[in-house]
Amino acid sequence: MKYAVAVSLTVLIGVTSAQAVESAGNTAVEIKITAEVEVTVKNADGIEEVKRVPAAKVPPGTAVIYTLNAKNTSAQPVADVVMTDPIPAAMEYVDGSVSAQDARVTFSVDGGKSFAAKEALKVRGEDGALRAAVPADYTHIRWQLEKPLAPGEARAVSFRARVE
Repeated sequence: MKYAVAVSLTVLIGVTSAQAVESAGNTAVEIKITAEVEVTVKNADGIEEVKRVPAAKVPPGTAVIYTLNAKNTSAQPVADVVMTDPIPAAMEYVDGSVSAQDARVTFSVDGGKSFAAKEALKVRGEDGALRAAVPADYTHIRWQLEKPLAPGEARAVSFRARVE
């Protein structure tokens, strides 16, 4: 059953792209999303190297690397670019894996309705009491680029999520 999640990754990438573009709020910004896994291969000299390949069948416990690449397709700088990506169902965010050069990163635990720094997030435990959110509680990640995208400029952000 866990393999079904991996097979549907291509569908998730398309859905995620639409949400990310919508969040950017600007049609001058094109956002492409890739889902990859790391594999170890031997090169021609017999030396092992770690390479990224497109995620296909992903067994439980494997981390998928999601990369969002935002590109300014206009002739003018674009400010206030915001990218939001849901963490796919049956996957858990890998704590500390988010990349965010020149971006403010926030997380959601309520399906993307609200966002805050990880330290500020609270959820109700099974006992009904509020507790600090943990990576398994995160539902979305949001990046707010701190600098405008120049014409033709692209910037990438990423995170890892593990198949449960």
